[in-house]
Amino acid sequence: MHLIRASLALAVVFLSQLGLPAAVADPQNTEPAEMLVHASEDPTCSKGFHAGFESNVWQLTVPASSFINKTGTFFHSEWYTGPLSATHGKDETIGATRTIVSGTDVFVERLVGIYRSPTQSVHRFSLTVKNPVAFGGATFTYYTEELRAMSICGGTATQFSMTSTYCADNIVAAYDEYDSYRRASVQKVVIELGARVFLGTCPVGNK
Repeated sequence: MHLIRASLALAVVFLSQLGLPAAVADPQNTEPAEMLVHASEDPTCSKGFHAGFESNVWQLTVPASSFINKTGTFFHSEWYTGPLSATHGKDETIGATRTIVSGTDVFVERLVGIYRSPTQSVHRFSLTVKNPVAFGGATFTYYTEELRAMSICGGTATQFSMTSTYCADNIVAAYDEYDSYRRASVQKVVIELGARVFLGTCPVGNK
């Protein structure tokens, strides 16, 4: 038993160093725990493509549970991906894939990390196609993206972040396309939830 607890302690330290939720199962608890252990990769890009990084963060006046329910699951992501043309595997399970067709380009995304609770949600997925795909004014050979929602302000608000690393032929165009597409997608969710975006610390006396 001491060996098991020591191993669990090491797992917590490892996950905390990665900045990930330390969801580790208690050896006396038979309920399965959801564990996210796949770290975002800093890609080495092939010739003609360049490494890019991008992160967008919002603070919203809506409880995290409402935002998480609204933005769905890996297979129910229309608010961001648009309609899916195919899915494979079990939803919300590492290794599941979803396919998005945009013009003549096919995007196949594989779920590589997940953590979900009533107050926090993390989905991490990677592009898995062999041929480059075009998005806006840029062509991509690789990307990994993480979407993270967490409860803040005593359960009255949500912090939502979207972070990606990628290989693109034009990182300026890639950055601009990601930024505008994300902002438009999140704005639709904000409007549908009747929420607003705020800066700084938690709003006081406001719903």
